[in-house]
Amino acid sequence: MKKTLLLAFTMLLGIMSFSQTSTQPYYLMHDYRKVSDKDLTIMLENEEHFWSKVAQLLIKEGKLTSWALLERIGGPETEPNILFIIGIGAKQNTHDLNETFNYGAEKVLASLGKDEAVFVKRGLNIDNNRVGIAILNRTNYEMVDGKRNYLKLNYSKVSDVDKMNQLQAKVWGTFIKKSMASGAVNQKSWSTSAVVSPVGLGYDWNYVSADGYTNYEDVLDGGWASTPTIPDLSEIGKLIGGAFYKSVVWKIVMSVNNKGEFSKN
Repeated sequence: MKKTLLLAFTMLLGIMSFSQTSTQPYYLMHDYRKVSDKDLTIMLENEEHFWSKVAQLLIKEGKLTSWALLERIGGPETEPNILFIIGIGAKQNTHDLNETFNYGAEKVLASLGKDEAVFVKRGLNIDNNRVGIAILNRTNYEMVDGKRNYLKLNYSKVSDVDKMNQLQAKVWGTFIKKSMASGAVNQKSWSTSAVVSPVGLGYDWNYVSADGYTNYEDVLDGGWASTPTIPDLSEIGKLIGGAFYKSVVWKIVMSVNNKGEFSKN
């Protein structure tokens, strides 16, 4: 992340609402990058040693709610290989995000000392390799105890987002919540999010469901202890045109939780 990427944050904001159990708005950002092998090591070092500290500061001050860097597992080399998922949280946090990140960066730099900050700034001066940003509204969310190391993101082009949210909560949400709680599946989280910006016929997807797992082998087969009796998903299937646009597995490389605590996988 560089200062130039911060300028884009305020361009794609919209009005969103939060999950099936809360009336409070919850904002998310997906920030997709395509980083070459020669830049990847430096980028990851910058994110771990600088930008994660900015995220920790902003989360502790209530200006963000979470931050995570993920790396794509498999798939074509033409697609983004790095994804940032940033929890923006409450509506007031969407105000001038460029200023918010600049504030956090300057505060962290100041804590390093003048001489050290010179070299840190020099190290941060690399291409951000961005290929796209999406602002999303998280509409459903379920989670059980356990570490999440992988996310399987299922991208869809939904014809009726409101109806999709209702069906997801009532049909799949009820089922997967019970299955996770009982241990019938080794899945640790499930959520759905609707894209608020950018939208329109020119984009391939406008809806994402996210399945969180501890182990990669559970990602591959869904993590079921035995063959489950799946509820009727025919109505959901119609809304997504019969199948997901695509499903992509991402490894969570590093993250900062809602308490401002950093972790690295």
